[in-house]
Amino acid sequence: MGKKKAAFVFLKDPENAWIPAKLLKSSGNVADVQIPQYKDEQSTICDGGKSAKKWIEAEVDLSDYNRGVLPMQNVDENGNMRAFPDMVNLPFLHEPAILYNLKDRHVNGKPYTRTGDIIIAVNPFQWFKEIYTEKVRNRYARVLVWENTDGDPRNQVEPHVYETSALAYKGLAFDGHDQSILVSGESGAGKTETVKICMNHIASVQRGPTKGNVEDTKFSDPIVNRIMESNPLLETFGNAKTRRNDNSSRFGKYTQLQFDMGNASKKQFAADKASRMCNLAGSKCEVYLLEKNRVTTHDTTERTYHSFYQLLAAPDKEKAEIWSELKGTDYNSFAYIGTPPTDTIEGKKDGDHWQTTNEILETINVKGSSRRDLMRAMCVVLQLGNVSFMKDPKDDDRSVVKDRGEFDKLAGLMGVTNQDLVDCLTERTMKTRNETYKVPLNADVAKESADAFAKEIYSKLFLWLVRALNDATCAELNYEDGMSKNFGVIGLLDIFGFESFVRNRFEQLCINYANEKLQAKFTEDIFRSVQEEYEFEGIPLDEIKYDDNTDVLDLIEGKAGLLAMLNEECVRPKGNDDAFVAKALAANKKSPCLIASKTNRREFGIHHYAGKVMYDAEGFVGSNVDTLPTDLEECAVKSNNEIISKHLSNDKSSNLASKPKASTGKKAAPRRAKSNLVAATVWTKYKSQLMSLMNMLAQTNSRYIRCIKPNTYKKPSIMQHLSTIEQLRCAGVVAAVTLSRSAFPNRLDNSVVRFKFWQMWDKDKYPSDATPNMSPAEKLTCDCKALLKCALAPLAENDPKTGKPITIFVCGKTRSYFKMGALEFLESHRSQGLEVHAIQMQRIGRGFLTRKRLRGSQKARKHGVVMIQKWMRDMLAKKKAKKEMEKARKEKLKREAKLKKQREEEEWK
Repeated sequence: MGKKKAAFVFLKDPENAWIPAKLLKSSGNVADVQIPQYKDEQSTICDGGKSAKKWIEAEVDLSDYNRGVLPMQNVDENGNMRAFPDMVNLPFLHEPAILYNLKDRHVNGKPYTRTGDIIIAVNPFQWFKEIYTEKVRNRYARVLVWENTDGDPRNQVEPHVYETSALAYKGLAFDGHDQSILVSGESGAGKTETVKICMNHIASVQRGPTKGNVEDTKFSDPIVNRIMESNPLLETFGNAKTRRNDNSSRFGKYTQLQFDMGNASKKQFAADKASRMCNLAGSKCEVYLLEKNRVTTHDTTERTYHSFYQLLAAPDKEKAEIWSELKGTDYNSFAYIGTPPTDTIEGKKDGDHWQTTNEILETINVKGSSRRDLMRAMCVVLQLGNVSFMKDPKDDDRSVVKDRGEFDKLAGLMGVTNQDLVDCLTERTMKTRNETYKVPLNADVAKESADAFAKEIYSKLFLWLVRALNDATCAELNYEDGMSKNFGVIGLLDIFGFESFVRNRFEQLCINYANEKLQAKFTEDIFRSVQEEYEFEGIPLDEIKYDDNTDVLDLIEGKAGLLAMLNEECVRPKGNDDAFVAKALAANKKSPCLIASKTNRREFGIHHYAGKVMYDAEGFVGSNVDTLPTDLEECAVKSNNEIISKHLSNDKSSNLASKPKASTGKKAAPRRAKSNLVAATVWTKYKSQLMSLMNMLAQTNSRYIRCIKPNTYKKPSIMQHLSTIEQLRCAGVVAAVTLSRSAFPNRLDNSVVRFKFWQMWDKDKYPSDATPNMSPAEKLTCDCKALLKCALAPLAENDPKTGKPITIFVCGKTRSYFKMGALEFLESHRSQGLEVHAIQMQRIGRGFLTRKRLRGSQKARKHGVVMIQKWMRDMLAKKKAKKEMEKARKEKLKREAKLKKQREEEEWK
């Protein structure tokens, strides 16, 4: 009797998350296993233990595993790894299988893996030129957009973000639905670079299937060039070096690429796809929650925003043209900057980046006085950091300027008087119902006031720049008849990933709140909506367990949630952080998501979808107040810098007026008067922005790219298991793969199915089960079942494991659902079925035209008969006359001969 083969399985491991092993035998809740010992985590692979240093035997408690079963490896009979480009096809589907599948592809230089409709992008920390060439771009566009192929066209190409961008363009151009691409991941996972790759590919696809040279990487369209080349500008002013990432986006960005959809009626009847393409007309950008605190403070291993370092690395001649006092300065000349850990970002020196930034500013028409105001506003921010205060020797409650030289430079730079600047920084105006009075500020508060002024100026100059960028790229202002057209949209969302540090502050709570909202949408799109729809349609669906984060959102934004408690504390006189935490804990003590700290009364925690995070509430109330003191606003208005004097109250990302809401015909309620005490807080504004973003995304067909940071060393070909698993859990990848395998990603209404594919139905071979007693909807469902069974017969196959037929489609109450590739098969063969009917139509049409041409009208027939008779009579008359003439001639000759003969006879006589 042969020896039983050991099974290849995975075991849980506290250091490496999951490790491969061999299952020897199991009994009850205990299993005997052999564990290969590899050199290190990176060397740990699924190879049957061939590269292991040694083996050890162990007993495993099966109660720690799902249903008491060890997860199996996806290997061949020799134990060698079988990697799949689409993880929906994994024979054994679970968390360790996904981890090791991604690791195998990552190590082998394949950064992209597909999970159904989702692309997982593992940051390779190196640039693979061969997969980003123009030739590769054109291949993905040709296969996924322009060509008609049997089955799922994605099977012809490797997973790539080009796949997402190409399908987004296809959905907009051919289906007419606005699209969005949501790119998520933690800092350093490559979100911003991924968005740029997608944007470039969309710009390439929109040129059409044949335009341009395949090796031409420079777009000739000036609108496209402006959109593509201006992208690094926001990175300059909104990105910074952090511990995790040298070019980390410190703001959220939603870029809307606008497309001219052309004539809808003509496109509907267009014969080929090239006639239905849409053209890139412009772009608009919305930004969210710039990290203000980074303007004034940052860790010694990090940097503030790139723009400051580029300005200080500029040649002295250019510095002097901006501000005379800037000449000869360096990083250490300004308190907000200090000695940077590096002067090189992404392989380029700050001075080289400065030249690029100026070229882009020129491209978007920020030049001359506008550019000067922008740079001088940055100088004001820098100089505010050099202003210092000390206690007034005459009054301990007052403060005075410590360094008059630095202060005078600031006043001159802003174009205000020294007294105006002193008053706004060292005093605060208070208003009551009957009087107005000033309250002196101590040195610490005065410095805080200067820092707040600097943060406000930088955040508003950033928004000013965004508006200038939108003015230069939006289709409404730069495309022919732009103001009168409705443009199709492909949106690309690049927003901060989930954050959890040793000390988490107000900014981390805002960022994680945004990620909770996006996770809710992801859950709705990928899980809940499909499950609820299938249940309504009466279609069986394998039970899918998934995390629902509505309880976390209720905790944060509910009526008695953290947002309401914090806003209440900001309005209350002498509101403070301790009271906020106490009220939040008391009001939400029944919430399973809220964690109370036992050691620090200013600390609380939240069980986020991605894990537990503890927040230090110190400074929450102050950070949430977004009202610039009246004294600083009045001083800003007096400045000769237009950005400072006119734009500090402008919170918009665009200069375009928002579209008016449709009138309901009812008289609007009177607007509530604005209170001097209650102002919109940072969190309230941020929530409003997020709601607007979610509403925009809800109107689009969303596609997802999940970015993974494989290691903290930022080195290629290395994957750390624990951090990768944590990111996969945050992204919901395991549940997404499960759903993609068991569900049907494509769907059509039953009426559309019968209308589009009726010609592919052989009713004799595949009769419908409909009966006269059925309702019209039930009859339609039966018809669709028979039709699709006939049309998809070539795709029928059995499951090799069970021997049962694989379900290719399912017909519900109102819709039909298709496995991947089935609907594409129907579409590609639909035209073949139409050929037979087209020939019959052509035969009838040609016969009709021929008969019409031959028969003509009654008058024409009579005229034809008369003409024929005339020709015949003429012919007969001519023939008769000719005979008579010939007879007369012969008789004449005969008479003449006779007379001649008679004459001759008479002469001889």
